[in-house]
Amino acid sequence: MVSNDPRQGRFETAARLLRAAAVATGVLAATAVVLPEPVDHTLAVVAVAVVALVPVVRLTWLGIRWIRRGDRTFAWIPFAILAVISVGLVVTAA
Repeated sequence: MVSNDPRQGRFETAARLLRAAAVATGVLAATAVVLPEPVDHTLAVVAVAVVALVPVVRLTWLGIRWIRRGDRTFAWIPFAILAVISVGLVVTAA
């Protein structure tokens, strides 16, 4: 079935990036299991960082997308969530 919907495929880039992040995380974690001591810790930290940063990047992308579309009803929500995350990081670092 072929669709003439112009919105079809609009999330394809985001889906591709999410798949790539999932594969990268899996490869980093699997490699961390088999490599020796100093390298395994670094790869594990990078794997966790990828898992933590993917939602932040997605939130930023959604916020920018909603701002570009002029949807002020929802555009502030991702940035409010990012502000809460930032405050949490500052509080835990102090």
